Order: sequence, then structure tokens, then C-alpha cells
Amino acid sequence: MLDKTRFITRVSQFFPPTPGSRNGKCIICAHYTEKGHDVDFSGNFTSWNLLQEGNCICEYCYTLCRDQQYRRISWVASLKGVRFLKRDEILPVLLEPPEPPFAVYITKSGKKQGFLHIVNRVNYNKNHYCIAFEDSILFVERSSLREMVEIARQARNLRFSKSELLNGPSAKHWEYKELCMKIEHLSRNPVWEVVVFAV
Repeated sequence: MLDKTRFITRVSQFFPPTPGSRNGKCIICAHYTEKGHDVDFSGNFTSWNLLQEGNCICEYCYTLCRDQQYRRISWVASLKGVRFLKRDEILPVLLEPPEPPFAVYITKSGKKQGFLHIVNRVNYNKNHYCIAFEDSILFVERSSLREMVEIARQARNLRFSKSELLNGPSAKHWEYKELCMKIEHLSRNPVWEVVVFAV
């Protein structure tokens, strides 16, 4: 179990370690370890650009990378542990994150290693925080997020499609001009894509 008195600097420390026997510097979180593993990614690994200089994978990052559920399913990690999220659980977590420190990974495809973006980005503020979304890192301001969620829910109740929310309202919906203008403005914000995915 994680020692709660230990200063958390990396997301992978929220995950149960898988001890190895390799000493060195982790190529994922850049921390030194005496219980690491050899670097042996499969040929399907595509996120080489997100790795650090090093010679092994530490026992925490090894768990995060080897257990495929951490890539395929959205999750929130905190001192209470890791909780996997269904789509309808994403917005409640983003609107009311756990007590810091915490980290959030959201995936649509289940095929990206986007969590690597936040390995060294643990959140200590519930009102301004970062999340990994697919293969990007996004910065969230909770007050703005609330407004986005309200607009998305209003639009969905008026039968706007998710495609319209992302690409612009169709002509038939411009009777709601003020709402359509807000949607067009929000479509340039990458956090809006997360909201539309989860709403």
C-alpha cells in the first residue's frame, strides 16, 4: 500500500508496485529505483516521444504500463486508490475531484498511452488541474467546466447531436441562436471534447 505520509510526485505511485530486480533510472517517470524491470515494450508501443532518459521501468510505472486496463479504461487515482470510470461517471469526477493529490485519465478509444502525459503531473488543486485525454494533456478550470457541462446538457436536451456540439450546430438549431454561438465558441476549447464525449 502507498505510504500516505510520503510526498507524491508521480502518478504511478498510486498504483500497486510490481517489484523487479533492475537498478537504475525509470524511462517513464525519471525516478531512480532498485526494484525496476528491463525495458521491453511491444512492437505496438507508439509513445516513445513521451519517455525519459533512463535504463529501466520502475516497479510503479511497470504496473501502470503492463496492466492493459489502465490504458483501456478511464480512471481516477488518489490516495484512496484507483477507481475505474464508466462514461457516465466521468463528469461527476471532473466536477468534484477527489481530495488532492489525484490524477485523471480519460480514454475514448482505449488504444492510446495518454496517461504517460501525466506521470509527473500529480494534481494538488481541485479547481485548476490537468487530465490526460487520449494522447493529450488538458488543463481544466473547474468553474469553466461547470459552464460547459450546463451548455452541453441544455443542447442535448434540445436534441443537438454530439457531432453538432463538436463541429457546429446545423441550420435547424439556429433558432437557439445564443446557445449556438456559445457552442461554436466552445468548440475551439479541447476540454469541450471531453465534455461532449461524457455528457
